[in-house]
Amino acid sequence: MLHSTLSRFRLLLWLQGLSYVLLLFVAFPLRESGIMPQAVTWFGNIYGFLFLMYLLFMVSLYTTQKWRLRRPIALFFVSFIPLGNFVYDLLVFRKLDRRQSNKA
Repeated sequence: MLHSTLSRFRLLLWLQGLSYVLLLFVAFPLRESGIMPQAVTWFGNIYGFLFLMYLLFMVSLYTTQKWRLRRPIALFFVSFIPLGNFVYDLLVFRKLDRRQSNKA
């Protein structure tokens, strides 16, 4: 499953998207309710690390896969929309995988 660089990026895309959703919909409510004020710090650190890895991996794929500039720009902005990474993966990367498997 994780043999290609693109499949590893897709895994990172899902992990980064999941960490963002957890930060917004779990950690912030826990902090605001006073139940667990340090939750934002924990989830924020995880999200920050995954986001930096996501950006570095995206730049790497941009140069090695010879993507057009619009794909990394779209991925950057989609990463700030809750659940945006999942939708982008379903709409774009699955279609790209199907094309590559049909060529083989």
